[in-house]
Amino acid sequence: YKIKAELQGFSPVDYPHIVINVGRNTNIELTMNSAIEDVITVTSESPLLDEKAIRTGATVSQTELQKIPTARDPWTVLQGTPGVLVDRVNVGGNESGQQSLYVGPGSIGAQSIWSVDGVVITDMTATGASPAYFDFDSFEEMQISTGGSDVTIATGGIALNIVTKRGTNEYRGSARYLQVPGGTQSNTTFTANDVPVAQRPTFAGGSNKINKIEDFGGEIGGPILKDHIWLWGSYGEDKVSVQTLPKIVPGNPSQSTPNGLTDKTQLPAWNAKLNAQVTASNSLTFVGMNSAKEKQGRNAGPLRPAETTWNQGQFGGKPTLLKGEDTQIFSPNLYLTVLYSHVYGGFFLLPQSGTGPDVPAAYLDGTNTWHHSFVSALLKRPQTQEKADASTFFNTGSINHEIKYGAAYRVATSVTSSAWQGGGYILNGPRFYGTTNNYMILARTALPKVQMKYTSAYAQDTLTSGNLTANVGLRYDRQGGDNLGDSVPGNSILPDKLPAVSYGGGPIGFTWTSWAPRVGLTYALGKDRATLLRASYSRFADQLSTSYANWLNPFRTLSYYYAYTTNNGDGRVTPGQIILPGVGYSANVDPHNPNKFLFNTISSSGFKPPVTDEVLLSGDHALLPEFVVGVNLTYRKQSNLVQEDLLVFDPGTTPGNGYNGRVATRADFTPVTVTATLPNGSQVPVTYWRLNPGLTTAHGYNLKNGDYQTTFKGASLTFNKRLSNRWMMRGNFSYSDWYYSKAGDRPDPTALIAGGLSDFNYVNQGDVVLQGSGNGSGNYRNVYINSKWSFAVNGLYQIAPDRPWGFNVAGNLTGRQGYPDPYFFNIPAPISSVPNPAFGGETVQIGKADSNRLDNIIDFDARVEKEFTFQNFGLTLGVDCFNVFNSAFVLQREDTFKNYHAPVPSLAGFVNEVLSPRVFRFGARLSFK
Repeated sequence: YKIKAELQGFSPVDYPHIVINVGRNTNIELTMNSAIEDVITVTSESPLLDEKAIRTGATVSQTELQKIPTARDPWTVLQGTPGVLVDRVNVGGNESGQQSLYVGPGSIGAQSIWSVDGVVITDMTATGASPAYFDFDSFEEMQISTGGSDVTIATGGIALNIVTKRGTNEYRGSARYLQVPGGTQSNTTFTANDVPVAQRPTFAGGSNKINKIEDFGGEIGGPILKDHIWLWGSYGEDKVSVQTLPKIVPGNPSQSTPNGLTDKTQLPAWNAKLNAQVTASNSLTFVGMNSAKEKQGRNAGPLRPAETTWNQGQFGGKPTLLKGEDTQIFSPNLYLTVLYSHVYGGFFLLPQSGTGPDVPAAYLDGTNTWHHSFVSALLKRPQTQEKADASTFFNTGSINHEIKYGAAYRVATSVTSSAWQGGGYILNGPRFYGTTNNYMILARTALPKVQMKYTSAYAQDTLTSGNLTANVGLRYDRQGGDNLGDSVPGNSILPDKLPAVSYGGGPIGFTWTSWAPRVGLTYALGKDRATLLRASYSRFADQLSTSYANWLNPFRTLSYYYAYTTNNGDGRVTPGQIILPGVGYSANVDPHNPNKFLFNTISSSGFKPPVTDEVLLSGDHALLPEFVVGVNLTYRKQSNLVQEDLLVFDPGTTPGNGYNGRVATRADFTPVTVTATLPNGSQVPVTYWRLNPGLTTAHGYNLKNGDYQTTFKGASLTFNKRLSNRWMMRGNFSYSDWYYSKAGDRPDPTALIAGGLSDFNYVNQGDVVLQGSGNGSGNYRNVYINSKWSFAVNGLYQIAPDRPWGFNVAGNLTGRQGYPDPYFFNIPAPISSVPNPAFGGETVQIGKADSNRLDNIIDFDARVEKEFTFQNFGLTLGVDCFNVFNSAFVLQREDTFKNYHAPVPSLAGFVNEVLSPRVFRFGARLSFK
């Protein structure tokens, strides 16, 4: 905001401190010296009606963050944003030990952006995820954008900026302690009658339960040199201990978990911020933050017993964030801000069974349950960024211009080492392949190293004339990088099959360059400008992740040699237990020379970033200055989507010696139709495609832009009432229709689950777009997020605030359509002449993507608090109740059928997770100023 004021008759002796209210919850605070120019601090909540902001999303104030009952992490706040859906329900913090995955209106989670005080910290390997967990009390405000014409936002995903507190001329601080005692948790209303008959012998009752959750910490800030240097800092820690769903294995008590498994998480985090007014026209800011997640038992659940769970901790450098920023005001019409930042986002995942060749190999039994150990991972993810932003103000006649422009350069390095213990892992032969012997997958370490480089520039002019505001902008992005070389050791069981190898590195093979125009209009109706009408068109380009940047890196995935084994599943595999000759190698190994590699390929016609075109129409009306209602309409079209086409070998040609094969065509596949029996007994035909006889594949893929498209149509009714006259409220009702409007030209038209192993965006034409949580984010396996409708409403009411006995009540109501639960089964790979059950991971979807859904979910949380005031101190005592109605909605069911050709019963329909029961949280907060 540009504010011009003249002060006359004010003496700095008589009036050393002046606060000017300029409306819309904004104050200008002046600390005056003899020159009547010194520090100006703007203290403000974002205006509810902002004529210059053409976007969808939400801004959540500190008042709401503190007063509304939530699990106190950013992901639970995100689900209150119109059109945003998450993959789990967090009851009192039982899910706060692991990040939620989420989608926005027509955008996948991989396109989300995380920022802290304007610094992009997005994890570019787990793209769209945050590399940090946060001290919730350090937040001044959460700014969430889901679309719009702002050129500073690169992608079409959710852009979240966390604004942390800062020091002022007054010493201020707070301390808190909150606890969720497991003893306050109710018994679940979910019983054995609620599970399939076939599951009842294994059902131990109960649900996911809380052992104990603690949240404690403090923050303080104030002047080091009044009017010139201020310091603020915080420390907070969450301790989360939960118990997973119990399980009984008939006839095998050693594998039963009648009390569930324990999952423990500690989330310590500190923040520090130094602000300095170097001169009257120059200010300097330094920010530091560290998040050191420590976890014991990550991914514990019915299918991951204790020895297979991960221990997690910080790895590869600290602190998580360092930032230096300087702002220079050259004149009232020009200012410039430069920024440098460094981010460390690494961590390790080590199985509780330990690591090394002496640890037994993991075993996946006939009930889809893992044993002995699991894959380990060491991840380093450092980033650096340099950025410059400027704003210029001027007039041309009656038109006011505000031009903002800037450029940034970011380097993100990703190094991931992953390895199976004991030389590999074992699959139950009868269960998965209908064979007598088990299946052994011998493994060699994966070690992809990639350095990605992001260059961006933007310019946008915001023009204001009377009641009309327009902005016109253009954004440029260039994304590329290099694969870095290294060496990995050979397999510990059969080193002659998978010997030690080296890779010299090389370019990633493509560069993404994009121009993204943005145009927006706002018109304010009437003299009081209480109604705003908005319209905008924007184009967004996807952000480049390591999943494509390391496409040509032979170390990008683990290397495998497939064989049968006489080992019964105890994991102590010896060379003599491997049945030779084996079945074959994975795609990144040359079968003629395991010291060399086969590569994927990239389309010779060029590989460009996927793009999203968006049109927004919205209207907002202020019923009161502090109460605004609105409606948002969103239309999005995604195109240039990534397609991965299978590479095949014609008769007489073989993989290896530098030949990667040719790109398959539709004519290379023949349809196969089978009948699948669903859990309810109904039978449905399912068609999938197999390679024609004589063709083979090593499962390499060609990367290109496909011609299929998705369309999103969404509408949201929103309302926001700031705290005044004893109450506040915020909420939305949202409808979303996201589907494939064009099916594309994929050579293999098999409908794979959620789009499939490789071509993750391919589903039948007109089918809904599925986005799932996969296996990475806690105990979540094939949880698909998309929903047609959702709502979120929260509010607070102050009862008799002027009476000594007065208190506050607050509530938070959320609801959504049940999670999609499409069934699927595994088939052998599309190989005819060389059958290879090792490639049996292709998952054929049965029916429409949303033909089967879990329970619709409605969850209500409540809070009662009492505030006490003692001169400069305040004490707040509160009680929160989560899942007030003690609902027991099913959140996960087994959706995997057996391998279609294996003669064993299906587990599809078995319940894997139920909503955690009602529980209470008690808290106390002491503040001073």
